Amino acid sequence: MHFLLTRPEPDCHILAQKLIALGHEVDLAPLLTISYYDTEPVSLTRFRAILFTSANGVRAFVRNSPERDIACFTVGAASAHCATENGFQTVYAADGNVATLAELIIRRLEPGPLLHISARDITGNLAAILQKANFTLTRKQLYQADPAPRLPARIETLITAGGISHIALYSPRSAKIFGDLIRAAAIDAALCRITALCLSPAVANMIDFLRWRDILTAPRPNQTSLFQLVKITFKENQQ
Repeated sequence: MHFLLTRPEPDCHILAQKLIALGHEVDLAPLLTISYYDTEPVSLTRFRAILFTSANGVRAFVRNSPERDIACFTVGAASAHCATENGFQTVYAADGNVATLAELIIRRLEPGPLLHISARDITGNLAAILQKANFTLTRKQLYQADPAPRLPARIETLITAGGISHIALYSPRSAKIFGDLIRAAAIDAALCRITALCLSPAVANMIDFLRWRDILTAPRPNQTSLFQLVKITFKENQQ
């Protein structure tokens, strides 16, 4: 299979190496570029736990502060792995979306003050769910994710020539960006030979107006389930 990966770096490159090691062809077209903010170090003194809804949130915090002695709740396995690699000792991972993250926090913690490290722009209703459960959530913006202005010329050529078999899309925002760029390049007709791999129904809904060969949606919102759609299982040391 020949995959087009659309995640921001460095996650795009990390995933590419896993797929190449399994014998697949891979091209990269990150649809979002991450920019980190230089701000005063964040103090964790009054918080019961720190929340990360992406690996980029972990990276942003690590750049900002040396503190690691706090319970850490992450949206999924990839962000949990990033947190562990960067020195957090107590890490709890949800199953890939903010709903399961909120459920995990409510199950594990007594109500109290929480800190969410986030991007400038966010989706989901994490704050509302936690507030209903009597938690106090403070959001600290430490980075932003800016959309790509266009697809690389090489990627446009590969798509129109039938060189890509699968395109992986991870978020509603990136899926919308992809659809906009495809239409702007006037190459949407070429998608009839390509299968879209979508992390959730919300992602699939953003691109279902395009004429794909097929749209496959992961039964659970995580990367393992996403690639099992095409019978790819990463080895344990690749997770």
